[in-house]
Amino acid sequence: MTDRILVFDFDGVIMDTESAVVAGWRAECADLDIHFDEKAFVATLGQQSLRPERVADVLGDAGGDPLAALLRIRTRVRELALDLPALPGVRELLAEARAAGVPTAVASGASREWVTGHLDRLGLLPQFAGVYGRDDVPAAKPAPDVYLAAVAGLGATAEAGVAIEDTATGVTAAKAAGLRCVAVPGPLTAGHDLAAADLLLPSLAGVGLDDLFRVQASAETV
Repeated sequence: MTDRILVFDFDGVIMDTESAVVAGWRAECADLDIHFDEKAFVATLGQQSLRPERVADVLGDAGGDPLAALLRIRTRVRELALDLPALPGVRELLAEARAAGVPTAVASGASREWVTGHLDRLGLLPQFAGVYGRDDVPAAKPAPDVYLAAVAGLGATAEAGVAIEDTATGVTAAKAAGLRCVAVPGPLTAGHDLAAADLLLPSLAGVGLDDLFRVQASAETV
């Protein structure tokens, strides 16, 4: 059984898709001439936003059929995210993990199709031993299910793992699964309460495996 695994969140950690999500909702509200409470919306990043009940709550009667509105917003978001690059440091960290024999996986609150499509476009899909989304588990984040699935899929224990997250919801999920968690907030999630994370970093640029697993080693010596 491997003694080190690295589990990445996707949205906001591998790609800045969260900016596309917020921009898609903002544009929909603008077209409908209704107020978009962006601050309140950003506070919920890390949770699934494209649900009919959420769409109805945000758009109200102006949105019309929630399912039709959901499809409109999803189309906007996909178009905005189509050409987004990997965030700084991601490729280098994955290359170092592969060279060191450290298995990696993705544990995302998004759908598997969304995650694998972007990873394939970026040429990063082969770097991961497993990709797990909300449709692979009974409960999405902040429940720990997707992280537990990733750990089991890598044939490891949670104690061997370090998770990389960017939202309060994700940190809660990773910690509930028993992993150490490094938080790397983006411009939209910098205001999230990430105090439960074991380490807070401004970016993955220049970050190596030793930087991440030092968190794990420190915890084990307490």
